[in-house]
Amino acid sequence: MQHELQQFILDGARSITPARLEQLVRQLPEVRLAVSQVAEFPQLADQVGFLAELIEDFYSGLSPDIPYTAIAEAAFALSYLRKAIDLIPDAVSGIGYADDAAIVTAVFENYKRVFLEHVLARKSRLE
Repeated sequence: MQHELQQFILDGARSITPARLEQLVRQLPEVRLAVSQVAEFPQLADQVGFLAELIEDFYSGLSPDIPYTAIAEAAFALSYLRKAIDLIPDAVSGIGYADDAAIVTAVFENYKRVFLEHVLARKSRLE
């Protein structure tokens, strides 16, 4: 199952072009707002907020060292949240966001070291 999920994410990440990334950056406030209402997966809002911030930092040139593969997978995960039709319809009470949460969590697992380095670099820039 894990391998299939990873392959699904990789396939989706391949569709993230610079133009799609630019479009997603404009949609990030809506994505953040949508997941803030998901009570069944309380960690999802924080995870999505982090991925959105990561993408914004990369897109604006603040964090050019983040591998594009990490950005593409993060962008796919957030794009998947916006899809009207996905593996488990979001309207299904209690589990509608399970597939979305699994994709976001898998991206975190794939890039935990990269994301930690981003947090540390961002913290040192702000000090």
